Amino acid sequence: MPRIRIPRPVLAAGVAALAGAFAAAAHAGPENVPFPADYKTAFTYWMTSERFDNNQVRYLWANDLAFDAAAAQAELPEGSAFAMEVYAAKTDAAGEPILDADGQLMPDTLVLIAAMEKRAGWGDEYPPDERNGDWEYAFFTPDGAPKPVETGSATCRACHLPYADEDFVIYREQLNAAAATAAE
Repeated sequence: MPRIRIPRPVLAAGVAALAGAFAAAAHAGPENVPFPADYKTAFTYWMTSERFDNNQVRYLWANDLAFDAAAAQAELPEGSAFAMEVYAAKTDAAGEPILDADGQLMPDTLVLIAAMEKRAGWGDEYPPDERNGDWEYAFFTPDGAPKPVETGSATCRACHLPYADEDFVIYREQLNAAAATAAE
């Protein structure tokens, strides 16, 4: 049987690359979530959320994996991703929100884009009181650069944690309804 010899530098580089890939896959943190640059064309817009408590208007998009699973009311699979544009609402000189004719907040300035993605093993490093299954979160500037936020993805994890029964998706019922309607 012939022997295959792999030069040591090639073998060492291969082992280092493989070790790095495993380390990156298991590492917790928002740097795992890439900016979803094509979310407006490759994802499906499914909802607007108004936050009167902090004067924000949020537009939510889901990728095909998440949207198709939601249409079937199935568990969201690995690779599911969401994007959310967060706008400061228009306010008057006193800082009070200006509402449209229907009593809705009106978006003004795009503040950030938040992303949420699910991958096997993501979040394993978080303690149980912070872990959101295999979801990880990240914030980006409107032009797509990573946006450090003082509390980081901990803010997202804290808000999403009570929604474990909905796979940590806050508006899962609305997502299911939008996806089912689109599938009809």
